[in-house]
Amino acid sequence: MKFERRRLLVVEDEPLTSALLRDVLEGYGFEVESAASASEARKALDAFDPDAALLDIMLGDGPTGVALAHLITREYPAVAVLFLTRYADPASAGVTGDDIPEGSGFLLKDKITDGAYLMDALEATLGDRPRDYRHDLALNHPLRHLTPNQQAVLRMISQGLTNAAIAQRRGTSESAVEQVVASIFRNLGLEANRDTNLRVQAARLYIAAVGLPKEP
Repeated sequence: MKFERRRLLVVEDEPLTSALLRDVLEGYGFEVESAASASEARKALDAFDPDAALLDIMLGDGPTGVALAHLITREYPAVAVLFLTRYADPASAGVTGDDIPEGSGFLLKDKITDGAYLMDALEATLGDRPRDYRHDLALNHPLRHLTPNQQAVLRMISQGLTNAAIAQRRGTSESAVEQVVASIFRNLGLEANRDTNLRVQAARLYIAAVGLPKEP
């Protein structure tokens, strides 16, 4: 499979992942530039003038990949956007208030079995046909029954925070957090019994879906 030599900006804060992606993409004929943060990406958008940007959701300190994607679609509309991330959606990463921009593709890293699939997704996104490459819209998403607010609380539970600590961070009451936690258990279909801890079960489901979150 051959592709036109197009310019691709990889925005990934993990050096090993970034290097691996560069090797794969250059092997398929792309000219590749890398950035480890949104601020680096902003400079590269002007200097490198990419045809597409491949983004992770979380980019360390500073703006998220979702915020960067909105900037790209607003200020660089000719640049196609494709997410490649371990997070099932922005809410799973703790990003609230911003959705994936329309026209973007979205791939889960653990669903990519070979480079050809990634190339197909890039070609579809460049051709303004990303709908078949939106893993965040999959009906079998394990957290699909949770609201963004519930996913944010579940992420904090998975970080080991108590209800009191979650309430303090969210600027709400502990009783309000308890109600959200009860809704999380119910929406995940978890039932209490003497042998298991619902909080641990919920955290295990979250970690299985999106990986271990960073320490709070």
